[in-house]
Amino acid sequence: MHLMPDVAEDTVTNTEPVYPTFGPPRSMSRKPRVDTVLADAVDIAREALEGYDGDIGEHLGTTADDERVVTHRFAAHVPGYRGWHFFVTLARAPRSKMVTISETGMLPGEGALLAPAWVPWRDRASAEERIRLDAIAAGEDPAKALEAAGFGPKAVEEVSVASTERPVTKDHTDKAKQARREAKRRRARQQAARRKQKKKSAGSNTKPDTES
Repeated sequence: MHLMPDVAEDTVTNTEPVYPTFGPPRSMSRKPRVDTVLADAVDIAREALEGYDGDIGEHLGTTADDERVVTHRFAAHVPGYRGWHFFVTLARAPRSKMVTISETGMLPGEGALLAPAWVPWRDRASAEERIRLDAIAAGEDPAKALEAAGFGPKAVEEVSVASTERPVTKDHTDKAKQARREAKRRRARQQAARRKQKKKSAGSNTKPDTES
């Protein structure tokens, strides 16, 4: 009796990827080559910067951004822009020798003078300033709020938006929280007193006149 082979055991599975006859796909992450036509167009790139203030310095080099896209860099001698440089991006169409100006501008280099990082107001403001503004928003006396927080009456004169560089200590933060809680309790008592006064006034207005 002829036995059929076990296909599941005898079949060999090929785990290698199978490509068409033209081979595996090419990687698209290769570095673009510097286009010679665009790289030689230094004069065109320099002329594109004539509208900028300051002096255009020496040519610093070229960078290939993409196929037929090249960026030229020039030194920038502009007051207030230490460490910056001009850039001009050039491009051309396939099979064309015509150079097109795509973009111009200035970019910071190493050691360039930059604006400081932005810091939120909550991190810049001192505890005195926050208490003062909270008291003003609640319609209360800032001097009393600061004095209740332990800063003293002179704090009102010293506090300003410009003087927010003083470090906020944990003690000041705790005092500020306590002052805000006390301000909330005072507002609650004032609101309760006003509601009580309104009820009392409404009751006196509806009371029948017993005098004859």
